[in-house]
Amino acid sequence: MSRAFAPAHVSGLFAIHDQDPDPLKKGSRGAGWSLDAGATATVTPSDEATRIRINGEAAQAPVTRRGLELLAPGRSFTADLRLDLPTGQGFGMSAAGTLAACLAAAHALGLEPETALEATHVAEVGSGTGLGDAVGSWFGSGEVRTRPGCPPLGWALRIEPPAGTRFLFCVLGAAIATPSIIRDTAWKRKTRDLGDPAVDRVLAAKRDGAWDAILLESHRFSDALGLMPPAMRSAAAALPDGCRWGQSMLGNTMWVTGTPDELDVARRVLAKSGLLVEAGVDVNGARMVR
Repeated sequence: MSRAFAPAHVSGLFAIHDQDPDPLKKGSRGAGWSLDAGATATVTPSDEATRIRINGEAAQAPVTRRGLELLAPGRSFTADLRLDLPTGQGFGMSAAGTLAACLAAAHALGLEPETALEATHVAEVGSGTGLGDAVGSWFGSGEVRTRPGCPPLGWALRIEPPAGTRFLFCVLGAAIATPSIIRDTAWKRKTRDLGDPAVDRVLAAKRDGAWDAILLESHRFSDALGLMPPAMRSAAAALPDGCRWGQSMLGNTMWVTGTPDELDVARRVLAKSGLLVEAGVDVNGARMVR
């Protein structure tokens, strides 16, 4: 039995680059941050067919199942996943669950940890459920994905947030079907038109200004992309002036950050708008746990 944790990942902005036939080179440029909530997987090799449970219930979990198949062809596992956050709401939970399961399975089989990231990335790309969340979750902290794909073919720069940074999330609507966006030609073009210049502006801010630039550019990106529900703009109008906010990609979820006092006010403002979730930034990335 092996157990691993992978943090949830918020993608604040992204530009889809999936032209290369090699799935390890497909992905996105973008920026985001990992959360201290996510997915924990307990995995045991099995002589029977692979069985997956999520929060105690039997599940098909096609992305996780595909990741395990890619990691260890012909092998079977029993995998129990605990997901701390909702799926389809911009928390990168399919990537987190798959990465945690693959990392635990790799440990159980004596494989290099990096094989878990590769299997997760390829499973996500093939399923249309993500193009960069697994990479962000692997690194932890904040990140700027400078080159699309799975490291070392793709790459990301780690960006440290200020100590004590916390986020308040409000889920304001139904889940968004990620494949319907990231496989659509017009949407892909729009993400590149908006996301690539945004990444370049974050990089131009250098390390000292990169975190603030990520938050600013994430707000601008979500405001311009065209997926933001009207309820999110209405809720944002009532937030304290000092709060930073935007839309978690891809979900009907608002992220808000600010001082503790500002978040207290934001919590009261958003209390009746939808499900509230609070989290800090995970600075360690995907890892084995006891």
